[in-house]
Amino acid sequence: MITSLDRLLTEIKNKKLLEHKSSNVELKSGWDKKYGKKISALGNKLDNGFSWLVIGINNDGTLANKDEKWVIQTEEIISQQINEYLDPVQACIEMRCYEINKKWIIVIKIENPGTVVYWNRTAYKKSGTTVTDMKPEEIMQLTVTLPGLTDYSKQNWDGKIDKELSNKFVRNLLKKRNDLPFNYNDFDAINVFNHIKISRRNTIKILFGDCKYRIIFYDNNNDIAKNETKCGLYTVLMHNFINEIQDWSRSIINISEKPFPEQALKEGLANSVAHASYFQRNGDIIIEVFKDKVIISNLCLPECCYFANRWFSRSHKTVNELLMETLRLAGIVDELGRGKNLIFTDSIKSGKRPPQVFLEKAGRFNRWKLCIYGGSPDGIHLKLFKRIQNVYSNEQTALIAYALVLWKNLPVSTIRNYIDGESAPLFAEVLSDFNGPIYYYEKKDEIVLRRWVRILLEEGKDSKTFDIAEEEGLFDFAYDIQVEFHNGMVTPKILRKLAHMGETKSEKVLSSTLLKKWESEGKINKVKQGVYKFIKKFIDQTTFDKVLKILKEKQT
Repeated sequence: MITSLDRLLTEIKNKKLLEHKSSNVELKSGWDKKYGKKISALGNKLDNGFSWLVIGINNDGTLANKDEKWVIQTEEIISQQINEYLDPVQACIEMRCYEINKKWIIVIKIENPGTVVYWNRTAYKKSGTTVTDMKPEEIMQLTVTLPGLTDYSKQNWDGKIDKELSNKFVRNLLKKRNDLPFNYNDFDAINVFNHIKISRRNTIKILFGDCKYRIIFYDNNNDIAKNETKCGLYTVLMHNFINEIQDWSRSIINISEKPFPEQALKEGLANSVAHASYFQRNGDIIIEVFKDKVIISNLCLPECCYFANRWFSRSHKTVNELLMETLRLAGIVDELGRGKNLIFTDSIKSGKRPPQVFLEKAGRFNRWKLCIYGGSPDGIHLKLFKRIQNVYSNEQTALIAYALVLWKNLPVSTIRNYIDGESAPLFAEVLSDFNGPIYYYEKKDEIVLRRWVRILLEEGKDSKTFDIAEEEGLFDFAYDIQVEFHNGMVTPKILRKLAHMGETKSEKVLSSTLLKKWESEGKINKVKQGVYKFIKKFIDQTTFDKVLKILKEKQT
């Protein structure tokens, strides 16, 4: 059996790697989707430890003369198919390309992840050189035998840890949990870790060991000013780290207040540490700090795209259950799925642009990129949110209404995917509210902004005088509605609703002024203070004469 990558590569160089000599090795000269059955079969073979599928080698152990162009294209194809057909994807723990004697190969490292491994919804087994479908009873037997899908953060690890960093974590833990039998001023971190069952686990490696991350600082021209690689991800979760980010941006844009929403930044960093796919390149966490935004990225499973931008959904999932429980125990993360909403809410209430999640392909995995915006607060957006809060007393409803304004260019059928559970009724309430900031045009599946919202966003004003066409259209609309259903009566408040105006002082003055103008033009009569009635049916003689003239010209 081949137990290490070094030995595998040495055997290949010496032309000694043969399938019949190693039960945990499969050789293929090229790639075909059907070879995924081999990955499944090797993953379900429990007596091998690691197994290897090597692409680019003939059955006799000779290299298949593949060039660099082939290896680039083939690796991309294999990555896509593994993401689509391999379940769970963690069975393929590594895939790398190697050049040997000017010829290229692809090495896929396979390990059982603690559950049955399927390829395209079928489980396979290997007997000698033969691969066949597993029978239902064989699948059940293997399922009962296996411990369940492997939690990477729970796997064994034995290495050196940063004692200062681990002591800081324990002090924070003891502050949060007074039920632990340890003295805050006199403790041994190892004893604490033993007590909470994380000793010699990858959770320790991730937080205090050799698990690396990168932080990159950009200057005012978006050029790299500092690029540092550090170990121990608990550092990322500490106040000093967050302050370093805030101070860097603040020094560039020269403002006194903190540029980034504090809770959003804290939660974004915590989510990155908690949910990264560490079984590939230690999760490859990268934090990029610009003058007006922070991009926090990490490797994630392809299915995590489901959670992207679901700011009003409490759905959540992690592949690092022990790590998540450890962070929850220390009060660093919230396992109930409220973190996404907190990131969005804190950004909006701080007057920043709404956060965004982008997903990029990263080999077999995806890269999750959370962008949190900073800079000086946007006065117009703060004002808009405040006005929406005047419409909806429930803050969550106001946030959803505000989000719909921001997502105005997206079809509602797409936006529905961002909202579920307890937020769904609030979403429906805003969509159907005649007095809200948006109108849902169901026929075209689109959002239309009310007039007062559009004016505030475009011009930063509470109100704007109607132009001639707008005024004539409003008069005709108000006339038809009020005469048909309300005996022709109209008030400034009713007019504001019909015109999709807000309730600011300037809009109240504008609606009253417009009714007085119509009264002076003989279009309406004043019944009493603040109440008017349309004259049935008023015809604008000037407009009538123009239309009549056009019709006569066409006849001649």
